[in-house]
Amino acid sequence: MPRSSVVLDEIWQYLEIHQQIPNAATEVVIDKTCHSRKVRCDAASLGVPCTNCVAFSIECRIPVPKRKRTNASKIKDDAARSVNHLLCAKHNIYEYSETSEPQQPPTPSDPRLVRQNSKPTIPPPGPDGLPSSQQVEATATHQNSSQGVMAQFMKPKFARAPIKEAGRVAYLGESSNLSLLVHDRHGTTDVVHYPLPENIRGARARLTEPDQIEIDILQQRGAFLLPPRNLCDELIESYFKWVAPVVPIISRTRFMKRYKDPKNPPSLLLIQAILLAGSRVCTNPQLMDASGSTTPAAMTFYKRAKALYDANYEDDRITIVQALILMGWYWEGPEDVTKNVFYWTRVAIVVAQGSGMHRSVEASQLSRTDKRLWKRVWWTLFTRDRSVAVALGRPVSINTDDTDVEMVSEEDFIEDEGDMNNEYAPDTIHVQFFLQYVKLCEIMGLVLSQQYSVASKSRRTNAIDLTHSDMALADWLQNCPREVYWERSRHHFWSALLHSNY
Repeated sequence: MPRSSVVLDEIWQYLEIHQQIPNAATEVVIDKTCHSRKVRCDAASLGVPCTNCVAFSIECRIPVPKRKRTNASKIKDDAARSVNHLLCAKHNIYEYSETSEPQQPPTPSDPRLVRQNSKPTIPPPGPDGLPSSQQVEATATHQNSSQGVMAQFMKPKFARAPIKEAGRVAYLGESSNLSLLVHDRHGTTDVVHYPLPENIRGARARLTEPDQIEIDILQQRGAFLLPPRNLCDELIESYFKWVAPVVPIISRTRFMKRYKDPKNPPSLLLIQAILLAGSRVCTNPQLMDASGSTTPAAMTFYKRAKALYDANYEDDRITIVQALILMGWYWEGPEDVTKNVFYWTRVAIVVAQGSGMHRSVEASQLSRTDKRLWKRVWWTLFTRDRSVAVALGRPVSINTDDTDVEMVSEEDFIEDEGDMNNEYAPDTIHVQFFLQYVKLCEIMGLVLSQQYSVASKSRRTNAIDLTHSDMALADWLQNCPREVYWERSRHHFWSALLHSNY
């Protein structure tokens, strides 16, 4: 037997032996609603109802265990409503409820302000600032489970296993050591996207889920609050009408289906980010201050979304990328470098590349719908990268030599969710706008590289480069579809926006 095969078998046996074996001590309590939505549930550490169910005003149901347990009394917790009016009353933004009626804010003595019998999942550091013994044990448990994750990657047929959750994808680049082991064992060389092993969800969630201190901060930020239903509807409609055509990163069919389902609402992080972007283009007087500006309202939604992101509240990677892109719609000013579109676009690109969104998914086991969404998200990141670099005079982040994602096409805007009567069919003008915008951003990158990069300053200006850029722009204009070709006689917003970039 070849020496390489012996080594691989030894590694395989070692990883199998050292997998973490689940037991009663590591069992996690998750309510049925959070389980069906595939979101993190904190009922085990913070009591019932969990913060997800409180935020969306839905019933929190813990499944009955198969073995006999002592009956624990339910803990009633409405603490998420405790800061209603603290951050939002100024802009008439209240907690979301099905009746769209704002609820009365609690008084300082209101028992809703107190969460009984709640303990942090991971104890805070000791008085000397060093990690507590419980923290060390939790970290060690997580590290041990990581060995089991590696074993999962090397199991037979794992490379071809279907990917059921697009937000839980592991990316192994060709130069990765683990990738080399997987390819050697299974003989696969064309796969770089793998389903993230299910057994790591519990261990990692227990280590990183928000503790009581973080939950308190989120409550004070109003992160669990949403506007009344009518205002929320208007903000979401404004987003899809004026923002989504520029950043088509969300499946409207899928989002609205969950938005209308109280038992399976959309991600709280994503909806706060959508409300932020929507508030930038919505003209509802409820969002405006005395001077008619919507900036204070946008700041409120931004702080909520950022608080949820900082607390690792969301673990779906696609949702995180979508929210990060939209958080760039808040900008304090040109002097700020950590809360602007340049910063959040870069963070979104890093997260996307970590999930392998810069690589083609045609050979992956993602569903056709998810493959289309991934492609739209990646090309949106590309357009943001180029356009922000041009607008702010910053360097680009995406190197086209590192990506092999196919060019986005009209077919990628089809949202086939199994519903023959799709209420949200793609708008032809919006689709053509984005397709032509991508092509224009490619030319932007060419111009930046040839005329404005640091390297270009050290070489002579080449007349051929200028001619090449001019020819590319002329070709783009000549082949621009009539739907988005701007003419003074038939002015249209999207054609005008596209040609302003030209």
